[in-house]
Amino acid sequence: MLIIDLSVLKRVLVVDDDPDVLEVFQEVLETEHYKVYPLLSPRYIFKTIKDFRPDLIILDIMLNGMDGRAVFKELRLNAETAGIPIIMASARYDENYIISQKYHPDDYLEKPFNITDLLRKVGALIEN
Repeated sequence: MLIIDLSVLKRVLVVDDDPDVLEVFQEVLETEHYKVYPLLSPRYIFKTIKDFRPDLIILDIMLNGMDGRAVFKELRLNAETAGIPIIMASARYDENYIISQKYHPDDYLEKPFNITDLLRKVGALIEN
């Protein structure tokens, strides 16, 4: 039996307003031994970050009533969260649009996403 020390698991905060998408992210990442905190709304993102201390954030762009790009900008401008790697995810915008913005994420994930791509991107950012 494999015993995993939960205190050393890398932590991923996933922010998406679709509970089904959150569940997929959570199942895939937990299968690969990441500790995942699913968040349906970015309203309490700074408190969640303070309490959960994520090693990586996956942030959807189109959030119910909120713009993930504005949330991303706030995260980048805040000294306490500026250094956390962020993957932006979207079904509407493509990677060229994202990287053309003034503030751009560490990586981008187009929805629907390929699980292998997700794990590769997460691994590349979280293990550095």
